[in-house]
Amino acid sequence: MPSRRFEGAVTTPADGGVLSDQSIPPPPQRPARPILVELAAAILIVGGLTSLIGSLAAPGLLGIAFVALNVVMVVLGVLIRRARAWVVAVNVVVVALFLEVTALPSAFAIVFIILDAIVLAALIRHRAWFDWRPEDVLGPEDAVDPDQAAGAVA
Repeated sequence: MPSRRFEGAVTTPADGGVLSDQSIPPPPQRPARPILVELAAAILIVGGLTSLIGSLAAPGLLGIAFVALNVVMVVLGVLIRRARAWVVAVNVVVVALFLEVTALPSAFAIVFIILDAIVLAALIRHRAWFDWRPEDVLGPEDAVDPDQAAGAVA
């Protein structure tokens, strides 16, 4: 009867005996989402839905414009969580902020002005997170030459 003394010894990797190439660095990963970006996305989504409910009763063309603006704000809240549409989000928030300033005697306008100001500050503060590219982490010596990537021979 063979000895089972060394059965299960760690001599090869558990993934079928194939060793991964340790000389290849892992691909760069986006830094963690900043808390202010999470807060800005939540404010846009919840504020857009809350305003959407209130703007459904507005009559005429102005009501349609407010409904469209609130739907866009909800969509942009989802997109900025995924690091997309940063410039569009900044512009839409500035327009919404301007529209809310025009309705200033209202207490709700003050609340939404403060919330949109927080969103605008968060978007501007963390613009580098939105502009992040894997090439920024890789140095110029690690960058792939476009001719080599396309398979062209010099």
